[in-house]
Amino acid sequence: MNPKSIEAFRAVMLTGSMTIAARDIHTTQPNVSRLISHLEYELDMKLFERAGNKLTPTDEAIAFLVEVQRYYLGLKTLSETAGNIKRFGSGRLRIATAPALGLGFIARAVRRFSEVCPGVTVSVRTNNSATLEQLIASQLCDLALAVYASGGNSNAVSVEKLADIRGMCALPPGHRLADRPVIEASDFEDEPFVSLSLHDGMRERVDAFFNDLHVRRSMLVETEFFATVCCMVMSGIGLSVVNPLVAKDFVAQGLILKPLAPSIHFPVYLLSPSHRPASILAQRFEDVVRELLAEDVKEFTPQPLVKTD
Repeated sequence: MNPKSIEAFRAVMLTGSMTIAARDIHTTQPNVSRLISHLEYELDMKLFERAGNKLTPTDEAIAFLVEVQRYYLGLKTLSETAGNIKRFGSGRLRIATAPALGLGFIARAVRRFSEVCPGVTVSVRTNNSATLEQLIASQLCDLALAVYASGGNSNAVSVEKLADIRGMCALPPGHRLADRPVIEASDFEDEPFVSLSLHDGMRERVDAFFNDLHVRRSMLVETEFFATVCCMVMSGIGLSVVNPLVAKDFVAQGLILKPLAPSIHFPVYLLSPSHRPASILAQRFEDVVRELLAEDVKEFTPQPLVKTD
């Protein structure tokens, strides 16, 4: 069946005129007439009653139009689907994240990404940074956000540092240091401290920071996640140095965050498979993550004090 005949039939049925139909499908009226006649011959069915210049569709034509409209709706759906694939890829994005980024930050990223790419399914896995590298190396995830990169899968994993987030001092409500604009490392001397667990990469970074400054803390509690650290600080167990990407979600619950001097930074790494290009969806998500990190870096960078006379 000639698609042009179907197009001509549909145009005549919708306009009621061969002349207008010819204009709408960019052809001539005699060509429309020939196409309709050819369609009637193919279908062995009369589609129009002709009386001079007047065309009246038969009952068969009205019934046939229903199926033709379904056909065109299907073509429209195919076109929209192709457009979505071109813009968004397959429609599913698989990401993995370190626990330090797996709460509020990743939720904000997914929400903003969904605004940019509506209808895309996002699968999120939370694992330690070493496992994240394995997930990317095996291409089980499209990208990952890590807080440290070991480089153990250097041939299969591309690593990019996205940001260095300035660490913050976490205080419980009403703490004696809460009114200070900046907390000095020396203020932690003999203070009860809530720490990440041993062998955690961020724990090692914080320990080295205080050891280099010869500050001795009272290590009261060790736990695996920054979110747990924040909860324990809020309850008054002790102080801590935290990644503000996690801690900012606890400020509304009473956690106090203060700049720390000298500064300590927590890196954020983007991991992606090195043997295949990033999908359109992965690129869009990377853009969102970069935007959010830029906003957070600005938020957590202390503003210089303005001297007044």
